[in-house]
Amino acid sequence: MMGKTSVNITIAGLSYQLTLDAADHDMVQQASTFINEHISEFEKNYPVKEKRDLLAMVSLQMVTELLKTKQQQASEIHRLQTLLDELNSMVENHAKKVQA
Repeated sequence: MMGKTSVNITIAGLSYQLTLDAADHDMVQQASTFINEHISEFEKNYPVKEKRDLLAMVSLQMVTELLKTKQQQASEIHRLQTLLDELNSMVENHAKKVQA
């Protein structure tokens, strides 16, 4: 079991001290880098002065992508379940023919 670790991250110019599982350290660093990169893109492309507005736009963009991904995953799971059901049916039919 990994222990807790303390990490400082900076998002939109503000520093945050976090305590998290050591296993999550790299992921949290990647997430903060991702957020800051997207904030920079919004700053370059839109005349937004308030950091909170930038954070709101980045949050909206990220959650929209997350929801799209979840929808795609649900659709793929449904498709795979249908294929699995068809395969199971084929195997059962074959087993019945072999036993007959």
